[in-house]
Amino acid sequence: MAENGNICKQPVVAIVGHIDHGKTTLLDYIRKSSVAAKETGGITQRVSAYEVTHTGAEGTRMMTFIDTPGHEAFQKMRVRAGSAADIAILIVAADDGVKPQTQEAYKAIQNAKIPFIVAFTKIDKDTANVEKAKESVMREGIYLEGLGGEIPFAQISGKTGAGVPELLDLIALVSDVNAITCDSEKPVEAIVIESSRDPKIGIAATVIIRQGTIETGGFAVTGKAFAPLRVLEDFAGNKVTSIRCGKPARITGFTEEPKVGSLVTTVKTKKDAENAVSDALRNASVKQGAYADESKFVVRLILKADTAGSLEALEHEVAKISHERVSILTVLSGVGSITESDIKPVIGFSPSLILGFNVKAEGSAKDLAERQHITLETRSIIYELADWLKEKILELAPPEETKPGVAQIIKHFSTSGSKQVIGGRVTEGILYRDDRVTIMRRGIEVGPGKIINLQSHKADVGSVPEGEEFGAQIETKADIIANDVIVAQKKNINDKR
Repeated sequence: MAENGNICKQPVVAIVGHIDHGKTTLLDYIRKSSVAAKETGGITQRVSAYEVTHTGAEGTRMMTFIDTPGHEAFQKMRVRAGSAADIAILIVAADDGVKPQTQEAYKAIQNAKIPFIVAFTKIDKDTANVEKAKESVMREGIYLEGLGGEIPFAQISGKTGAGVPELLDLIALVSDVNAITCDSEKPVEAIVIESSRDPKIGIAATVIIRQGTIETGGFAVTGKAFAPLRVLEDFAGNKVTSIRCGKPARITGFTEEPKVGSLVTTVKTKKDAENAVSDALRNASVKQGAYADESKFVVRLILKADTAGSLEALEHEVAKISHERVSILTVLSGVGSITESDIKPVIGFSPSLILGFNVKAEGSAKDLAERQHITLETRSIIYELADWLKEKILELAPPEETKPGVAQIIKHFSTSGSKQVIGGRVTEGILYRDDRVTIMRRGIEVGPGKIINLQSHKADVGSVPEGEEFGAQIETKADIIANDVIVAQKKNINDKR
């Protein structure tokens, strides 16, 4: 069914599902390109949009596909892709069936309230069992056509192309049955599905145009950001003067990164754009600062990623990490390479970690981080970076709190200035080197002190447990005598030993 006049019949299709179930391989076949081979770790780590032309039973049709990442970290992006789309393709591998992220993707489709098609992929594999995969889908309440339900499905191989034309026919049919159209003459409404910062071209956003036609000459406005419409690119990177609804577009020159999922409109003049941004700023709620739970050991983070969507996914991964004795505080997050200015907010705070996803650290930033003993880690696969952080948190976490050490002085050996050498026995808890102590005599406080050296069995040690005898050098102005008791002060968990 061809487009005519101002009514566009180009459906926007979101491909969603579990990691490694063949979403990108399918698009790869449809587009006759090799996107899958270029992906780091074989995982799509951002949302991308592509146009394809299909000639089939319903005639020649243009379709827009949104390729959404399947990893759990990108759940929010999948939800947004659903809201930007007219139809969803729920990918289920014939050799694997429904997985947790398949369930999440299905929830995103339900939330978006859009029609969908189930595509059983990898039917070319020896281990494929389509009937078993169908059963796993039915158990989720997804009732397929011919099996007591109305949800259309296709059996495909992105590798060989088997079943792909039939899937595209289904998309066209579902589009027509649901009367999916948009009006190219209405005021522009587009949804941001990705934004990025490039040192050469500045801040850019990929949008899906839901209605209207974006044209060069005017300004695009979204939230607190706007951009002059001097350069407009189609999905292939070609510079064009206008793009109709139902299609993806790339807009460059934004004043700041547009929020993924935000609505884009257009205005005629820069003054109109500035007024729209001022209104958005007035209506914006005040962002609350980040606070740490000071009762726990605080680890400070700086997060950087290549795009706004990737950054959100990284923040999602960090939010999943918890430890009963650690408070993880994100001090700063942003898009772009790691610079000196990213390091400065955590100078003097230990421990602090800089995490970079799909970005590089500038040489000066690396040098500053090394001088300040700040750990800097960059990875190009998000779950590897998340796993690294989990291990680092376990490594940094303080041991379970123990009862402050109490010891009885058995003998006073010598005094040299404020330093006194004594021998004693730990009667409660654990006594540590560098413990600050209170010296008690018959229940009365004599004065404060600090253990500056600790020995057990004639060897320097870091701690002495209950019941053990020890020798110690204590720095104090008080006079210590036999039978005095020293009580270690309870530590702030963020103090260094």
